[in-house]
Amino acid sequence: MPFSSLCKKKIFKDIPALEDIPINKYANDLFSSVFTGMGGRYTRLRILCEIVEVSQNALQISKKLNLDYKTVSYNLKVLIKNNLIVKEGNGYGDLYSPAEIVKSNLSTLYAVIRKVESKLDAREKIYMDKLEKEWGISLNKNS
Repeated sequence: MPFSSLCKKKIFKDIPALEDIPINKYANDLFSSVFTGMGGRYTRLRILCEIVEVSQNALQISKKLNLDYKTVSYNLKVLIKNNLIVKEGNGYGDLYSPAEIVKSNLSTLYAVIRKVESKLDAREKIYMDKLEKEWGISLNKNS
């Protein structure tokens, strides 16, 4: 699933065209490190999208996203450590919501995600071309 379509109706609903996005350098570097350079980036993005409109606790997030509670807890810790979400409370029912840097830089986050998508698309094309050459068959869906 493309990253940008993940939250199109929620988190990215008011983002301008990609070429018109003003980039915040600090936010760009932070988002790039958390959502492009680490394993679990897709899970963290899904969690972030889930809490954008309504703060939720880890159990609620885990049920809505159909993810293991420990997976959600771990990724929440990564997001907190990187100051991308805030935790309200001091116990099991802690609520999580996006930090101000996320709220004020959604367009930069969108640009980072689109950049990652283009790299993934290019890698997939190279991989498919290699398979076609080695196997001598067409993997093109339109064929």
